[in-house]
Amino acid sequence: MNVLFKYRYSFLAGACAAGGSFFGKLPSFLSAMNLLQVDAVQPAGYAYLEFALVQVFPLGLMLFCNVCNLRYFLKALQMTQQTLTATVLTAASNYVLSFILGVLVYREPLTVLSGAGIALILTGLCFLCDTKTDVSRPPDEQKQKQI
Repeated sequence: MNVLFKYRYSFLAGACAAGGSFFGKLPSFLSAMNLLQVDAVQPAGYAYLEFALVQVFPLGLMLFCNVCNLRYFLKALQMTQQTLTATVLTAASNYVLSFILGVLVYREPLTVLSGAGIALILTGLCFLCDTKTDVSRPPDEQKQKQI
């Protein structure tokens, strides 16, 4: 649980990045589904409402998620000793969450290759977040820390 607290901003940055890509794809997905069917009977202002709900609102959410992504990523860089750790954790959590959202919401195909890729990413995250071996310290300091 300490690992999640230590790298919380990296995971939040990845979640915001996944949200940004999710909301970026949403307008074309909603347009293709044609949820709000426009008829000649509907009032003239209805087209503007549809444009605002289907196009502008998701793009505004995408911009908000991207700003939050940058904010949390900078905080993650400040909290970790190595910038590579924050970068990899942010990218990995972005990939995993984007994959989950794509499968659940956009009905993207779940293949063996994509499942194996996600499994490898999660395995790499487990190794990266492993706090039992601290590679940033010399071996002598690790032994003293264990005693």
